[in-house]
Amino acid sequence: MKYIAVFVISSVLIACSSEKKEEIKDLGEILPKSERSYDEPDEEQTNDSDTLSAYQERFSEIGVLDSILPYDEDLFPDRVGPEKMEKLRLFVGDEEVVFARWTFADSTLVTNALFNWFDCFGPKCKFIRIGEEKNLQVNSFQIFMNDTALVYIESPAKIDSKRWDAYFEGKNYELDWNYRLEQSRYGKVRWYNYMDKKKTRIQNEAL
Repeated sequence: MKYIAVFVISSVLIACSSEKKEEIKDLGEILPKSERSYDEPDEEQTNDSDTLSAYQERFSEIGVLDSILPYDEDLFPDRVGPEKMEKLRLFVGDEEVVFARWTFADSTLVTNALFNWFDCFGPKCKFIRIGEEKNLQVNSFQIFMNDTALVYIESPAKIDSKRWDAYFEGKNYELDWNYRLEQSRYGKVRWYNYMDKKKTRIQNEAL
């Protein structure tokens, strides 16, 4: 009888131990899901009234901002050593505008960033030469480059150039861009530079 009793008690203990192991395993499957949820953008924090007011003042020339979020997608200039970088998604009414700005130490670095980007630009990795007029992507975009800064603007909607000119002038950017590219939705890229603050189109035949 003693042997039978010991056997029964051992069996019960083993069963309990097995059940505990299964419970711990189930909790382990739940915890990683909770941890992943913390990686999602906190929209309420990003759209805090004070923060939104500050950005509204900054982008007042563009329109009334409904919200702002970080832009998390990788762009080529991110990887070529900018000193400073800022990437935002601006929501103005029904429109969304991507605003990205990189600052480099000198003109050589910013020029290399731009033209290496043109070796593989956009979702379909298209190549473009200086002055070449071709479609690079579906969305509208504009690119601005001066001696140390590179700015990229993208939107599914039409980009209002006059509003962005007003924005840059309001931020003490002189209209002296070495290159400015503009492409409308489904359109072709147009190249410009500035001579004595006057916007001048660069065309293939002029190269």
